[in-house]
Parts: sequence; structure tokens; C-alpha cells
Amino acid sequence: MGFRNAFWVALAVVFAGAGVAAAAEEDEAALLALLAGDDAVALAPALVAEVPRETLQQVLAGLRDQIGAVEDIVATGEDYQVETASHLVRARIALDGEGRVAVLWFDAPEPRVGGLAEAEALLAGLGRKTAWLALRDGEVLAARESDVPLAVGSAFKIGVLSVLAEDIAAGRRDWADVVRLAPRHRSLPTGRMQDFPEGAPVTLHSVALAMIAESDNTATDLLIDTLGAARVAARLEIAPEDFLSTRAFFGLKADAALREAWLAAPVAERPALAARAAEQLPAPAQVGGPFVPGVEWTLPLDRLCALGAPLAELPLMQVNPGPVTPDPALWQRIAYKGGSEPGVLNFTALMRDVRGRDWCVALTVNDGAEIPLSEAVADFGAFLRALTALP
Repeated sequence: MGFRNAFWVALAVVFAGAGVAAAAEEDEAALLALLAGDDAVALAPALVAEVPRETLQQVLAGLRDQIGAVEDIVATGEDYQVETASHLVRARIALDGEGRVAVLWFDAPEPRVGGLAEAEALLAGLGRKTAWLALRDGEVLAARESDVPLAVGSAFKIGVLSVLAEDIAAGRRDWADVVRLAPRHRSLPTGRMQDFPEGAPVTLHSVALAMIAESDNTATDLLIDTLGAARVAARLEIAPEDFLSTRAFFGLKADAALREAWLAAPVAERPALAARAAEQLPAPAQVGGPFVPGVEWTLPLDRLCALGAPLAELPLMQVNPGPVTPDPALWQRIAYKGGSEPGVLNFTALMRDVRGRDWCVALTVNDGAEIPLSEAVADFGAFLRALTALP
């Protein structure tokens, strides 16, 4: 239902100790040596305690097998870009005062592509149904099935925020207004608000921030209840009888018989079945099954971009950049909301570049099996790189 807060999906994420200091040349030399398979590179004791040398060697060997020989290492701010014939990999390394590697991190390898067509081919291979849309100041740069409703998981929460932002702009509500958590709002993770005590007072801003930055499902249901499910459904252009709270969604996923009844029911009977599904919160282990068509939030990408564009200036939309690498040489700001469950993946990213142009770049994948997150992040990165190379 949600995404990890940081999209640094790494082959290795290794941090150790404090007090890192070394010249950039020494950092680059150590990074190159590690990627070349030099087992003699000195490692800080705290690093080895966190990740044994043998484990690190295995990770680095797998990385070398995937990306091939290093052609260049380019400094990019506090990070480095490792370049091979087939991939680009963002990396971070730092040495301690004794010249030992104390910090080492690699992002998911991004395939190098020869242009937009190659990048789109990567996206097409991510699942059985794929759609994407890239807009720059309203101009369509790339699109496939962008007007076709597909399951988008938690990305539907953009619509919830849209209704709330409208109320605040109209003076009907204020970000500082306090709402209280009730048992009917309690849902399953992602998020943390499901662990809050009953009756906990929270501001609308805190709830909205949790819903967007952490994809908090309990926060989402609290807002849907506060704003009105019918209003949110209308904003998303989903039939009100088909619109689900996250709690009802989990209930339907956990109960096969009730789910089949929901799918077969006449439209008028669906709200009662959804209410039954929401009566009791299932255990997390009961809801990990694959995506069930019809039990989800289905939206086209052009709708998500249209809803997200007016919200992109909100600071709470900019806390989690999703799969977009924050690069001050490229982006002034990055707003993001995505979604996932087994067989469903959505990225909806709204950026303003350094030239003041506004972008929406979005991807949805639906499949009968788990969609590999690291591959999707890497392919989306290649897509973004190809787009930003356009005139």
C-alpha cells in the first residue's frame, strides 16, 4: 500500500561511525579499487562490524557482474556517478582519518539508454500493463495509455489532499484544525498513526503530511471521514459506490468470500459490503496477496497529473522525493506521491526545473506478480534522464 520513505534502493547501504575526512581523490581511488575487486582496500572497524567483509565482497561482485567495468567516476556534489558502458550508478564513499572506508553506499544501477525510445522500452517491460506520461509545462513529451484507468495503490491519496486543499483555500478549514482518531479510522501500515491512542488529537496538517510523506493509511481514512467519501470519490472520478477506504480495502483483500460478493454485487449493494469489510481490521499477514482487479483505486495518469499539479507547491508534498534524485543542478523542487501493493506500482512526480518549467512524470504498472521495485526505480531514472535531455 505504500512506499519506503527514502527511495535510495541500494545494492548495499552501509553506514558506520563518525569522523569521516579524506581528499576527494582518495575517495575516488578507494571507490574505483572496490569496484575493481581489490580486497586489500582498508575498511573501518565499525563498517566491518555492520557489514562483514565477505558480505560486502559478495555485494560488490554482484554489482560488478551487473554493470561491467568502470569507465569513469564523476563527482556530483557529495556523491559520485559511476559510469560503465551499460549503467550509471550513484555512489557515496568517505574515508576516516586513517584512510579506511567508513561510509559506502550504492544506488540502484540505472541502465544507460540511447534516447527516449529506449527508455520507454524499459518501462514497457516492467509488467503486463504499463502506462506512462511525461508533461513539461503542459506539453506531452511522452505518453502511453495515459488516459486508461489502472490500479494505482496509494497514489489515490493525491485526490484526498486535493479536496482538503480546496477546503483550506476556501476558508472552510485550516491546517491547524484538530481532528481526533477514532476506532473506525484505524487501518494497517504503511504509516504510524494506527498505533496512536484512541481519541488522539492531530492537526489536519499533521494528518495530511503523514498521508503523503509516509503513505499513512490511518491518516488517510481519518481525512476521508472528515472530508466525506463522496467528495473524494468525485474528485478522483471514481463512482462513489466503488470507492473504498483503506480499511475496507484491506478487509476485502483478507476475506475471499466477501471480496467475491463485492465484485459480483450490483452497484447499489456495494457500500453495505464495503462497510462489512471495514468492521474488523484483519491481520497484516492476511492482506499480502496479489492485486485483485476491481478491488483497488483505478485512475488514469492524466488525472493524477491534473490533480497533483496544483498541490506541488505544498511543502508537505515535497518531503519525500520518491524515485527522483534531488539534484539542485536540475530541479528547484520535487513533489511526489506514489503507491504500491503486490502487482501494482505507481510513481507520480511533479518537478520544477531550474529554468522554471513544471513537469509531471508518472508511471503505472499492473501485473499478476510482484513488480521489482529496484528495477522500476532504475528504469524510471533512465526515463527521466532521457526526458531532461530533450530540447
